[in-house]
Amino acid sequence: MQFLSLEFTLGLALLFLLYWIIPRRKWQNFLLLVASLGMVSYFGWNALLVLVVSTFLEWVIALKVGKTSSPPVRKKLLWLSVILNLSQLAFFKYSEFFIPEVSRVLFFFGIQTKAIHILMPVGLSFWTLQKMTLTLDVFYKRKPSEKNFFRALIFTSFFPCLLSGPIEYSRKLLPQLEKDRKWNTQTFSEGVWLFAVGAFLKAVLADNVAVSAEALLGPGSSGISVLIGIWAYALQIFGDFAGYSYMARGCARFLGIDITQNFLAPYLMRNLSDFWKHWHISLSAWLNEFIFSPLSLKLRNWGTASIVIAVWVTFVTSGLWHGTGLTFFVYGCIHALGITLFTLSKSSRKKMKDRFGSGPLLGWMAVALTFNWVCFGYLFFRAGTLSMAFSQIHSLFLGSWNPLTVSCDWTVFALSALAVFGLQAMVLAQKNVFWIFEKPVWFRVLFYLILGFLLLRCYAPSDRFIYFQF
Repeated sequence: MQFLSLEFTLGLALLFLLYWIIPRRKWQNFLLLVASLGMVSYFGWNALLVLVVSTFLEWVIALKVGKTSSPPVRKKLLWLSVILNLSQLAFFKYSEFFIPEVSRVLFFFGIQTKAIHILMPVGLSFWTLQKMTLTLDVFYKRKPSEKNFFRALIFTSFFPCLLSGPIEYSRKLLPQLEKDRKWNTQTFSEGVWLFAVGAFLKAVLADNVAVSAEALLGPGSSGISVLIGIWAYALQIFGDFAGYSYMARGCARFLGIDITQNFLAPYLMRNLSDFWKHWHISLSAWLNEFIFSPLSLKLRNWGTASIVIAVWVTFVTSGLWHGTGLTFFVYGCIHALGITLFTLSKSSRKKMKDRFGSGPLLGWMAVALTFNWVCFGYLFFRAGTLSMAFSQIHSLFLGSWNPLTVSCDWTVFALSALAVFGLQAMVLAQKNVFWIFEKPVWFRVLFYLILGFLLLRCYAPSDRFIYFQF
């Protein structure tokens, strides 16, 4: 069920009406639970079963962590939570790999097996990390354990975040479920803005530029085709993922709930470290809090090496979280290498800054370098196999740079680039995604009319979001 589908729109409208007609927290939470579990079951009863059972186990562990003051017992319970969650994640993500291997071993011993296909529950990677914070927040004493299982279940299955995040913390979302939520016109207006921008990014920008990206990055593309194609893919993945995140936040805001802003002008950052603080913010924050910071602190006596090791562990983990193939492992390594080089070049960059200053030209050169490093990583992120990625890299650096080997809709490409970087520039300038509310009324009306026109004129929705596969 997509955000832009008719069934979701009608369901959200019905939920919205009932939610605010019955302004009692208890009934509002009941409606959220029904809507969230209903959306899970829409994608399969197996997904619902896995989510409910695993949430119950996590809730029990978090309760036990909250009740004991013994550090060894708390640590054992934490490791139990980590093992259960990572085992679940590995089982569903890697089943396509290990089940055929097990079948081959059994066949070697003369045991015939039927083909088995295990369907990964939708949004598993996202809600697993979210669910883990039920225990992690209690272990680190950032929030008392949640006593109500049904609130914990709403937290894990909260439908705006279910399919592709943002990844919320229990300490942020659960307190909102425990408080009365009153109608607020400003909050509703912000929800409309977020959903409208998200719909534009997804259905107008991402799904139109995707056609050019797909054609340009096809087999046998020339160097110039690969370069422009990966730039087009960068526009597509931003529109696709940021569009989903904007719409998710808009849906939550309709219901008086605030969730994490997942994108804040990432393509205008001057280095990879800042890029990851502004791209997929909820995942970056989770990895930083629970992997990078504890590991670098544990190895702090090693000096700069502690930072480098923590960076590599964090980004390799991030790559493997995204997918099971070697392409995702290399994708994580590319970003780890980039941040390592940035960290180790600190003194050299300082000398260069003292010598040449830090004018706008150097700033834009840093933005261009960072953006193209990110795009280089996308070659592996997008490719199905390493051989496909290396073939495109060969074309890019050693292949022919003849004119484009395939057609590209330059109008769509140019307007998409203008929209992506223009919207990010406004967010960066105002340091706020709600910059539109600081503009005059005539500007806001005009902007909404343009968005509405483009949605009606250029609406090209796809049935898939890139991050649904995770």
